[in-house]
Amino acid sequence: MLQYAIDEGIIDITYVQEKIEMSRKTALLMKHPYKIWKGKDEKWYTYIPDIEKGRILKKRNSREAIEELIIKTYDTESKKQEINKNKFNVIFKNWRRKQELYGVSSNTLAKYDSDYNRFFLGTDFEKMDIRKITEEDITIFIVSRINELNLKEKAGKALWGYISGVFRSARINKIISDDPCQYVDTKSFFKFYNRSTKAKESRVINDKELKLLLNQLQSDHQEKPNYMPSYAIEFSIYTGMRAGELAGLKWEDILLDKKVIIISRSEKYDRINKEYFISSTKTYKTRTFPISDNILLFLEGIRSLQSQYGCYNGFIFSTASGKAHVKTISECMRNKCIQIGIEVRGVHSIRRTFNSKLRCEGISSTVAAALLGHTEEVNELNYTYDITNMGYKRQIVEKINKEMVEIF
Repeated sequence: MLQYAIDEGIIDITYVQEKIEMSRKTALLMKHPYKIWKGKDEKWYTYIPDIEKGRILKKRNSREAIEELIIKTYDTESKKQEINKNKFNVIFKNWRRKQELYGVSSNTLAKYDSDYNRFFLGTDFEKMDIRKITEEDITIFIVSRINELNLKEKAGKALWGYISGVFRSARINKIISDDPCQYVDTKSFFKFYNRSTKAKESRVINDKELKLLLNQLQSDHQEKPNYMPSYAIEFSIYTGMRAGELAGLKWEDILLDKKVIIISRSEKYDRINKEYFISSTKTYKTRTFPISDNILLFLEGIRSLQSQYGCYNGFIFSTASGKAHVKTISECMRNKCIQIGIEVRGVHSIRRTFNSKLRCEGISSTVAAALLGHTEEVNELNYTYDITNMGYKRQIVEKINKEMVEIF
């Protein structure tokens, strides 16, 4: 109907636009906080707001000219504000704020902050108007950050996740009408990732080192019988449990009648509030672990110690002075490595060793993954290593050779 009125000349669109523009200028002049006056020199004066000086005196030859200066000043400021509120860093902060409202944990929010500093802080990209960022801008930025920061694929995917998440939020909030991320070829990033990997020796513990570690732990038990982190490290050798799971394990999780351990919780550290708390496991899943005779004897020994030292707080690795926290357990593992003179490794290296022993004994990835509490894919990619010695390999080769000769 409106278009028909314009086409038929009922409405003069040019006149309408002029009236709108006039109203806009009038509104801007009404917002101007300083008076406009004519000086004795017949010039027109007013003050213009200034960030540094507060205000600056301006003069023009006519009232129309001084009013045009005022309008131009506020137009420029309005455009600056529009650009500033749509910069990538501002939209990122809005996106992060929404994640907080959605109930994202403090640790995840802290990671968002540290990753922002790592990926975006100090770059031209963070100051760009998101409405003007193109697919090409995004691709060039990601490739440059991958190269500059020598990122591995996991970190590169995190970087892409932040960018695509921010643009998706901008699209939902109608800041942009078209999301350039949908045109980005993420596969093109793969050839730029740092593909180097740690040597197997740095990720698992061989039998010789494991023997040294166990001997050191037994010595610790004798010298400091109520120092629970050492016991937690030993228990990780028997179960492959994560450090957080060890710190969160309670006696109620030990079902002696069924000879199983229910692993359903983990201790975490809130990096924002600076305090420990008990939550779910890393994968948010509960798993069941069998109690062997060796594990049973170990638990009976811990129970006896806790009775001796008067500890009744429910956590397995604790004494009257308190429980062993995840950080303490991790530091204990580091100290043990230094004491026995081997390369420093974390509790996770024990976890990889436990899984690798299972796999080298012929246990399927399905069973191993179930015991460790992760997926089969993760089990294959990150936890399975050949840790057999050459003597074992020689026996296997001799057995196969013998079978082949017999067939012949």
